[in-house]
Amino acid sequence: MSYKEFKKVYWNEVDQRIWRTDTTFEKIPIVYNYVGTMTETEYELLIEILFELFDDNKITLQQFENIFGDLRCFCDRIKNLTDDI
Repeated sequence: MSYKEFKKVYWNEVDQRIWRTDTTFEKIPIVYNYVGTMTETEYELLIEILFELFDDNKITLQQFENIFGDLRCFCDRIKNLTDDI
């Protein structure tokens, strides 16, 4: 299995912005909440899911964390299936 680079994912509820970066929390210029880590492919899928579910509606931190967690679990289960083959 090839290595995929995981980066930290942050959410800003006030500005409704998502950010995936290697930057440490202390260097972030505005307030973001750390949510977890994802590969670039998982991150792009997260953005698609958020757009499909919420369109232009506001997303709370709790909603974001729930979707993020569900997607993380799904991706991990898929990875385990492919690792068993």
